[in-house]
Amino acid sequence: MKSNQRWSLPFVVGLSLAVQSADAREPGVPTSVPPGNTIGAAVGASFPPGFYFSSRSGYWDAELKDGSGDFGGQTNTLTDTAAQFLWAPGTTLWGGDYKAFVTIPLLNNEQDRTSPFPPPLQGSSSKLSLGNIEISPISLSWQLEPGVFVSAGINMYAPTGDFDPNAPISSGGDFWAFAPSLGFSYLRNGWNTSIFTSYFTNTESSSTDYKSGDEVLVNVSALKDFGGWSLGPVGYYRKQITDDENNGSYYGGTTLEKAEQAALGIGFSTRLGKVETNINLTRDFHVRNTVGGSKLWVNFSIPIGGKP
Repeated sequence: MKSNQRWSLPFVVGLSLAVQSADAREPGVPTSVPPGNTIGAAVGASFPPGFYFSSRSGYWDAELKDGSGDFGGQTNTLTDTAAQFLWAPGTTLWGGDYKAFVTIPLLNNEQDRTSPFPPPLQGSSSKLSLGNIEISPISLSWQLEPGVFVSAGINMYAPTGDFDPNAPISSGGDFWAFAPSLGFSYLRNGWNTSIFTSYFTNTESSSTDYKSGDEVLVNVSALKDFGGWSLGPVGYYRKQITDDENNGSYYGGTTLEKAEQAALGIGFSTRLGKVETNINLTRDFHVRNTVGGSKLWVNFSIPIGGKP
């Protein structure tokens, strides 16, 4: 501490599922989205007109690491799922295909703390709760040439999670977060090579006057089709850019250090009838001032209605 996308049902951008505790943001508060939330998705491409339902679920065994990458005395077993409802009306704006969506996450976090946490903060705790709901009022996708797409949008995260500054775990922060994003997808010759970048900024907590620092998140996928199923590497990089600010007396007036983490893994995708299915397995290999470990993702997307 210190003082003071259009394509064959690509997976939806921005599913927010996981919890991270004792992170380099307000203590006990999860990140707005789990790092790697868009891996396996053709993030630059758009959807055929209609309504879609998507789900992303995960299981994560994680440990807290300090600024040197050493064990920080905390382990977490995280299970999470999110339901997303997406609308693609078939209209264009500024030459781009328009879509909007809302994501509703449910989070479960089993946490255990030992030394070097002081005795009053040691022990086991758990929380099952709604997380902060994600709202994307606008997301646009442009086709630059056949099979090459770019996208841009803005996501907002409402303070709908269970927040308690005196508890070891919260399922959401008592503040709004905003995240402009850019995506790119190369969908040629059986490849889905995609990069998605988001920049997260937060308002100040109305309860604690604590302001979590800005973060950059980059998710990368390179899946190759092999006759109806795709396989390839996936990964992500997350870095906190600005310092936290503590303008109150909670947490002893202190702030947490900046977080940074990176992961690599393997992704698998296939289509079963109308259902697009994606499975990813990732492992954090670089973790500083946050929790990291191995995570299994199981995701699907399905159309639930035609063009409105």
